[in-house]
Amino acid sequence: MEFDTYDYEFLMTGIPPGYRFEPTDIELLQDYLLKKVNGEPLPYNIISECEIYGNQGKEPWKIFIETSTKTFYVFTKLKKKSKGKNIDRVAGCGTWKGQRTDPIMYEEMKIGNRKLFVFQVKGSNEGVKGHWIMHEFSLVDEEDKQIGDYVLCSIRNKNAKDDTEEEEPPMKKMRYNSEDHNSPEPTSSDSPLQTLLSDWS
Repeated sequence: MEFDTYDYEFLMTGIPPGYRFEPTDIELLQDYLLKKVNGEPLPYNIISECEIYGNQGKEPWKIFIETSTKTFYVFTKLKKKSKGKNIDRVAGCGTWKGQRTDPIMYEEMKIGNRKLFVFQVKGSNEGVKGHWIMHEFSLVDEEDKQIGDYVLCSIRNKNAKDDTEEEEPPMKKMRYNSEDHNSPEPTSSDSPLQTLLSDWS
């Protein structure tokens, strides 16, 4: 049995066609990354875990559809270099180069960071391939240290064209796993982020 793009996306996320995933920075931290870090069930199966760093086959156009205008959301674990505390951001024939870091604030308290990266090809005069950009979201504690090993990344190709974005499902090698598809659970009066903030105060 074959599925068209709309059937595929409904199977993957449980969200009907026409709805758009446009979370705020706070929602990405509170409702997704914090739950991932704590090992709690996630709302639907919208964000998958994916390795985006490595020496082979980790160029963004080999993981995501190069012609799609969509923003792809993934969880990934950061890998430290063999010596020191620096993060190894090599991805195939290039690397993700940091541009800036912006704090994410909640009720006048810093709870995370949003870092901007661009993909740079090694040895290329122009430096970039298809203008791939990434925002990396991370949680921090009261001492501004990262919480957990996971970060949440939003990745897109700025040069993609609208007329081809619906030709394929959003990730080339994504597989549906019913065990990973969790229905949202009722939330208590205190959100996980509010509980975390209360522990910091």
